[in-house]
Amino acid sequence: MKKRILIMATIVVGLGLTACSVDTSGLEDAADDMKIELDESSDKADNDVAVPGATYQCPDDCENGPSYDVPGPCSSCGKEMEIL
Repeated sequence: MKKRILIMATIVVGLGLTACSVDTSGLEDAADDMKIELDESSDKADNDVAVPGATYQCPDDCENGPSYDVPGPCSSCGKEMEIL
């Protein structure tokens, strides 16, 4: 009789522990995605503010060298201008 009770108690505890486990693997990926989005948005916000005296040019040099006094997207490829 004691053996049966011990076996039943072990099964109940084992099922209770496995039922309470939570799969968090998707949460880590979501957190990484959120961090990337936050990093990109903070970089973009920094690029929107013109630096006095700075010259901006497309990183791909797709316009063959013209430079601008204000940040913004390249008129040819759409990438954000970078400070020279």
